[in-house]
Amino acid sequence: MHIKELEYHTPVSLAEACALLSSGGPGAKIFAGGTDILPDLKRNRINAGSLISLAALDGLKKIEKRGAALWIGPLVSPDTLDRSALVREIFPGLSEAAASMAANQVRGMATTGGNLCSAVPSADLPPSLLTAEAELVLTSSAGERRLALKDFFLGPRKTALRQDEILTGILIPEFPRGTGTAYDKFQARDASALAIAGAAARLTVKDNKIVKALVAIGACAPTPLLLAAAGEFLTGKEPTEQNFARAGELAAQGVKPISDIRGSEQYRRDICRVLTIRVLRRALTCSKR
Repeated sequence: MHIKELEYHTPVSLAEACALLSSGGPGAKIFAGGTDILPDLKRNRINAGSLISLAALDGLKKIEKRGAALWIGPLVSPDTLDRSALVREIFPGLSEAAASMAANQVRGMATTGGNLCSAVPSADLPPSLLTAEAELVLTSSAGERRLALKDFFLGPRKTALRQDEILTGILIPEFPRGTGTAYDKFQARDASALAIAGAAARLTVKDNKIVKALVAIGACAPTPLLLAAAGEFLTGKEPTEQNFARAGELAAQGVKPISDIRGSEQYRRDICRVLTIRVLRRALTCSKR
């Protein structure tokens, strides 16, 4: 397997990157960390005539507070997400998801934006970001638009990102006091394995009542799923083991897994149930900090 000859651009501004992407047509592809696009090019999974590197755009590498919201640049690596004191303080579930990804080398080279834009169903970051009700900033030469992450994924390796758009930011609204987050996944081995199932949870608890609950599952449908039934069931109830068990059952019913070499449909449903209970327990513990 080899990569055919193509053009490689290194724009020094976002405007230049957008212009190159627009003028390059469907064959122009954004290059960030390269951990997805290079294997895809070698396997002829995608067809590219030019690569537009974002490496020189330092503004896309920041993690910072913007008002009350948390801003994550698309070029932030999973390793940086995991190590960020700000992310660990505000959104520990995302830090856990980043820490669970692949091997050390991949976590250091991959990017948060790439993990979203590749739209691989088993990706680790989307479930946590779905529970955060994250919003994406998408930029082209025509301007900027914002899109809720829940509307971004259209299918395996398919997103609502237009051909001439670049993901330029991930905005996470402020969590209310008493909110906890968590992520966990099940894989065939300890490292460098795709998730057989992954689960994320967010709980906001006040006076021993759940005032908001969000549960998301990855690797068990064509896209990561925000499971409304589980969250709606928990809202207004006490955070008890019995209620978490019922939410786990609803999660298992709400996914759309396939059977493949890594697990049967029923096995994945069982894993989703167990993982949902686990992340709800940990989100509850986190909410009390």
